[in-house]
Amino acid sequence: MDEHMKRRLDKQRQLFKQLGVQLDALSIHEKQFNYKLRGYDPDEVDAYLDLVIKDYERFYANIADLMDKWQEQQLTIRDLKSSAKPVEDPTKIDRKQLDDIVKQLDDIVKQLEYSVRQLKIRARPEQDLFSE
Repeated sequence: MDEHMKRRLDKQRQLFKQLGVQLDALSIHEKQFNYKLRGYDPDEVDAYLDLVIKDYERFYANIADLMDKWQEQQLTIRDLKSSAKPVEDPTKIDRKQLDDIVKQLDDIVKQLEYSVRQLKIRARPEQDLFSE
């Protein structure tokens, strides 16, 4: 296994451990089952586990992407808070200051709404398959 893949799997294991998920893609792939008379077809089990592994990889990618976006938004919020000019008397905010604050908040809300829409699309890519 190359070093990049090993680091990626280590990051995945750490994240899954934080989330309370016991299995990762590699542990599913490496699982060996005992053979018994009249047991399940090993090829069929392997094919199914390959699908499970792909789902785990997709979940991990989505979670990692969302965490990155969340961190970016936290940095943006922190920057906005640090760059905001303190108002000496809150009852005397001029119109330009108020417009600037509203615009910044509107931009943040739009970013968050876009992120939620993207998450919904990725979380349910086959949503039309089950409609009746």
